[in-house]
Amino acid sequence: MAAEATTDGDVWEDRAPEDRAREDTSTVDDDPVEGTDAPRRSAARIVSALVVVALVAACAWLGHLVWSDHREDELRRSAAEDATRLVVQLASYDHADVDANIEAVVAESTPEFADRYREVSEGLRELLANGQGTSTGTVTHAGVQSVDTERAVVLVFLDQEITNVTVPEGRVDASRMVVTLVRGGNRWLLDSAELA
Repeated sequence: MAAEATTDGDVWEDRAPEDRAREDTSTVDDDPVEGTDAPRRSAARIVSALVVVALVAACAWLGHLVWSDHREDELRRSAAEDATRLVVQLASYDHADVDANIEAVVAESTPEFADRYREVSEGLRELLANGQGTSTGTVTHAGVQSVDTERAVVLVFLDQEITNVTVPEGRVDASRMVVTLVRGGNRWLLDSAELA
């Protein structure tokens, strides 16, 4: 096989394939020992898994916070609505059917409040009948002071339009009440109603 010599006469331009192969093996990169990529890949997988777990935990926590806020908003809304309805029921009566008024309030009260309310109402029954008293309650504003899954305190502004033999044309009494509700199953029950 013919080959041309370089100017110094030592190196050949064209070499046999075997010579080129030998020369190529001498210039192999200094890579780490074979198999060291496996621990790196394992470490990368572990880090990736930890990141995924952290993201899932963060999403779960944020979801819980959103659910809690929604739950509290729903409790506030229902407490304000139920306090409004219960106070209207409490402040409305008709001398012609006092028993119906009493039973309507008692049906949505805690046992303790129901007992107190019956006791007070018995004393008023004759007075309402003799005075031909009627009352219609209207709540103008209601705001939740505090709420949790068991109890709510609601501030209520009440207008009560009253008629009786003394004021047959009627008059409006305005009052503020602090209403305490307790949870009874899926509804709020009246536990106390005090003038503020």
